[in-house]
Parts: sequence; structure tokens; C-alpha cells
Amino acid sequence: MISVLYVDDEPDLLDITKLFLERTGEFTVYTALSVNEGFQILNSHPIDAIISDYQMPEKDGIEFLKSFRSLQDKRPFILFTGRGREEIVIEAINSGADFYLQKGGDVKAQFAELALKVRQGVSRYQAEELLRRNHEELQATNQELAASEEELKANFEELSTSREALWESEHRLSDIINFLPDATFAIDAQGTILIWNKAIEEMTGFKAHDMIGKTNYEYAIPFYGERIPILIDYILSGLPHVEHRYFHIQSDGLRISAETNYPKHQGVPMTAWCIASPLFNEKSEIIGAIESIRDITVQKENEENLKKSEELYRSVIENIQDGYYRSDAEGNLILASPSFIRLFGYDSLDEVIHQSIADTFYHEPSHRKIFLKKMENIGYLENEEIMVRKKDGTPFLVGVSSHFYYDQNGKIAGVEGIFRNISTQKQAEKELKEKEEHLEAIIQNSPFGIFTYQLLDDNRLVLTGHNKAADIILGIKCDSYLGETIEDAFPHLLKSGLPDIYKKVAQTGEVITKTEMEYSPDGKLHRIFEVIVFQISKNRIAAFFHDITGTYTHDTH
Repeated sequence: MISVLYVDDEPDLLDITKLFLERTGEFTVYTALSVNEGFQILNSHPIDAIISDYQMPEKDGIEFLKSFRSLQDKRPFILFTGRGREEIVIEAINSGADFYLQKGGDVKAQFAELALKVRQGVSRYQAEELLRRNHEELQATNQELAASEEELKANFEELSTSREALWESEHRLSDIINFLPDATFAIDAQGTILIWNKAIEEMTGFKAHDMIGKTNYEYAIPFYGERIPILIDYILSGLPHVEHRYFHIQSDGLRISAETNYPKHQGVPMTAWCIASPLFNEKSEIIGAIESIRDITVQKENEENLKKSEELYRSVIENIQDGYYRSDAEGNLILASPSFIRLFGYDSLDEVIHQSIADTFYHEPSHRKIFLKKMENIGYLENEEIMVRKKDGTPFLVGVSSHFYYDQNGKIAGVEGIFRNISTQKQAEKELKEKEEHLEAIIQNSPFGIFTYQLLDDNRLVLTGHNKAADIILGIKCDSYLGETIEDAFPHLLKSGLPDIYKKVAQTGEVITKTEMEYSPDGKLHRIFEVIVFQISKNRIAAFFHDITGTYTHDTH
């Protein structure tokens, strides 16, 4: 069981991290809200590894790390923080942090990575401690051998026992390397393979008993399929032509690390991070070298996918037609699309970045508070109409669709959304409304009687409107017939065939003019109407009629 101390000033994150790590069954997690409380736990509990946040109120994670390392304590220390600035990473590594892990992203992957770093750190620390103790034992043995050389010569049996102890110590050292989590191998000064651990067996499929003792760049075959110098050969001979196969090369004078692409990882290409170091004898002479290899293929693929995702996001933002924006929690603009900048008449984002959205863009800055208050009720707004202003102060109307976005702790981090210029749309709607009102006035004041009908899906023709002239000409109040079928409203029209004619016009769009005779109860001709029927939209018609009785009677005489 690995015992872990986690220091963070956020109680919720302490609880979540403790829950995740202890759920694996590998860890016991002690939590502290401050550095001072963390030191108290370190003094009272056996701790194997420390995890610390960076930004905390009393002492930050770097100060904690420096204080801890000043005690000459080499236990693994992991800085687990939401702050991702490069200078913090550099300071953490320079101050002795074993790993630096940034909060955020996929939660499951984040805590899995954290658990992996703890395991690796503890495993490495324990291995180093065991190596240190073995080294101390070896030094003590050597000193003892030197001090009692004459006595050992006289006592061959005692000497044999000491040699056996030395062999066992070296064997333990070999076992430690064998169980390191990273693929590791070692060679002597002549390039003969001395160690080939289990991790490299699993990575390459090549067994130790087939590799140990081999020379002539045999260790390159599992990765490149041919005998060629690789990173470990830098340590022994500094071969310059190896560089073309490596990138991101770093060196501190002794150790060298780099990334490379292996074409022959069990038939599948692999991207790897490698580090090679020299091996020294007691005279500080280089007697060999050791190299560790870590598969980072998935990590690189994730980085590439993230890069593509960011490029796609950037392309969408740069090409979106509506004005996209994002503000921080204080209401300042932190991101905007080129279309947003153009919408407000600015030349570049630099003119408005980090400026107050209310003061810079709203025609009435106080209206933004009203806008945010509405959004708090449901978390978003859609097509909310707001009066804004351009750079030169010109006001114009926009439709705003926005929502809150949140940080990793679930707190509101700001607002994002789009602005759409609807001034032209609103003007068109106003003009259309005025035209409709003008047309309605013409219809209502026309001397012709006018009825409007709608043909329903079940073939019923329903009266939907009329004008004042229709009431006057017919001498009835037509309001009472609205919503009725033509047959129910005007049953006398059945004999004339007008209902069928009207339905035909509604379906075909044909214009029909017809003369309709109206007779009195005694059978005498009472009135004559001229009716003009035409389609005004799909399945909707208008019927214009006027009394031509006088004209018709005059013509017949």
C-alpha cells in the first residue's frame, strides 16, 4: 500500500482525489489544506509520496517543495496544479519536483495519469534508495576489504563469504533494474549488452537470454531492424550522425534525452522518449552506459489530435459570419471572431481585447446587468434584442444568443455567444407591417364587398375575413359567420355552384369572374352580383363582389 500526502486549499478537490486514488486499492491518502498542516502529517505518518497544489494562500507549492527538499528528503514530490505557465514548470523542476501535472481536461484520464505518476515516483524512489543502500553496503564492504586485506588473504573462507555477499548485492541491483517500469538496457564500454530488463522484453518481444552478451549494435535491431548506433552510443563515443534520428535533444553534460520514431516496434511504428546515462567505476571512469525508453505514441497522438481540434476551432471562429465573443467572469472581452470586430467597426481585436463589454459595446451599459439577470434564470438567452453601438457611436440593434461557460470547479467563468445585426431585418419587418396595415386599410375602405376563405385539408372552405362593404352590400353582420364553412354561412350559394368554384380557385390559383343572381322569396329577380375570385396564397382566396343589378337591368331593356 502506497501512503500519499495531498496538500491543496480546495476541500472538494482533496476529497475527489482521495476518493479516486483510494478506490484503486493501491493508495492511502492523507489530505491537508495548507503547507503547515502538510508538514504536521509528514512528521506523524509514514508518507511515501507528496502531491501538492501550486497556488495556495499561505505558502504555494514551490515554497513547500523548496522547504521539503531543504530537509534533504528525496521522497517523490508531484506538483498538481491548474497553473500552466512555463516559468512555474521550470521552477518546479529546478526545485526538485519529480513530476509536474496540470489539472483540467478529461477527469478520468487526469487522475489515472496522477496515479501513474505516484506509482512511478515511489517505484523510482524506492529503487534509488535501495541502490543507495546497496552502494553504501558495497563501499563499506570495499573499505572493510581494504582494511583487512592481509587478514582476508590468510582466511580464504572468509574472503569467499565476502565475495558471495558482493555477488548477492550486485544481483539485487540487477533485480532492481529488471523491475523498473521503463524499458531499460545497459552495455559495457565495448558495446556488449549487460542488462535487458522485463519492460524492454515486453516492449520489443526480444528476451533477455537472447540479448545479454550480444555486441555489434544488437540492441538496435528490435527498434530499427538493423545494426546502427542509437542514443546510448552518444555516451560512449558521441557519434554525431545519430542526431538525424532524434529530435528535442537535451543534455546536462552527462545524461542525454531525446524523442525518436521507431519503425520496428513489433511491426508497428512507435514514438518514444529516451534517456541515456554513463556508468562509472570507483575511479570515476566510464565503464558503460544505460538507456531507458518510454513509449509516448498515445501521448503524441493526443497532442496531434488536440492540435487539429484547436486548428478546427480557430478556423470556425475566424470564418463564422455572426460575431462570436467570449468574456471573463468580470465581463471583459477575452476572445472575439474577426466578424465580431467588423460588426462593431473596429480594425483589430487589439483595440477592444480585455475591455468591458458593457462599456465598450452596449448603447446603454446598464442594460448588460438586465441581460445577465435574464440569463441567470435559465443559463442562456436566444435571439435577445439589445441596442449596441459601433466604434463611432452609431447605435444599431442586434440579436444576441449567449450562455454561461464554467471552469473545472463548476463555477461561472464567463459568457460566450454570438451577436447578429438585425437592424435591416427589423426595418424590413417594420416596412412589411406598414404595408400590411396600408393594404388592410384599402381592403376595409374598398367600395367592393370582400370575403376571404381558407381551404382546409378536409376540403372544407372556411370564412376567415370580410370588409365593411360586405356588411353594407349584403345588409348583414358577417362577423357571426367567421370560422364557418361557406355552405353553413351562405346556404343559398349551394344552387349557384360557387362553393365548388371557390375551392377550385384555392387549389389551382385560377382567376374566375362569375355573375350571381339573387331571387326574392316570390321567385322574382332581386339582385345581381358580379363576383371575382382569385388565390392570395396557397389554399387561401379572396372573393370581390359588387351589385350590378342596375347596370344589368338597363342593358336588358
